Amino acid sequence: MALRTVNDRWAGDDLDDLVAYFDADPDEYPAHQVIAARCSHCTGQVFVLVTDESSTCVRRTCVTCDQTTHMLDSEEHWPTPEEEDEAQYFVECACGSDQFEAAVGFSFYDDGPTSDIRWVSVAVRCTTDGLIGYCASWKIGYGPSRHLVDSV
Repeated sequence: MALRTVNDRWAGDDLDDLVAYFDADPDEYPAHQVIAARCSHCTGQVFVLVTDESSTCVRRTCVTCDQTTHMLDSEEHWPTPEEEDEAQYFVECACGSDQFEAAVGFSFYDDGPTSDIRWVSVAVRCTTDGLIGYCASWKIGYGPSRHLVDSV
């Protein structure tokens, strides 16, 4: 594991570094639990990601099997087909690559095992140069919401 800064940006060598990033550079609410994204079809861990214009929804496509999945509750809030062309943004690294490992950090309201989720943050690690950063985050304003932990 080699989480480090390179020219004032975070970088890492593998998925473990991406997970460690949530503690090293917490988003708006520190993550109590971090789960790495894995394709439910082929178990691949490298994706092309798209966010909506407010970065409160994420859709990922597995580069191994081409399966597309909305992350967490994004499908419920995704732009309509009429809005989609103007309201979606492909996540791209400064190096020009669009292939990333992804992980979700969950912030809960309290430490209880059934506590609802307060905030989710999606971070990515570029598989080309290792740069790490957040691509989306949003408040979960409903409950029960703990089921979202199983929908990464």
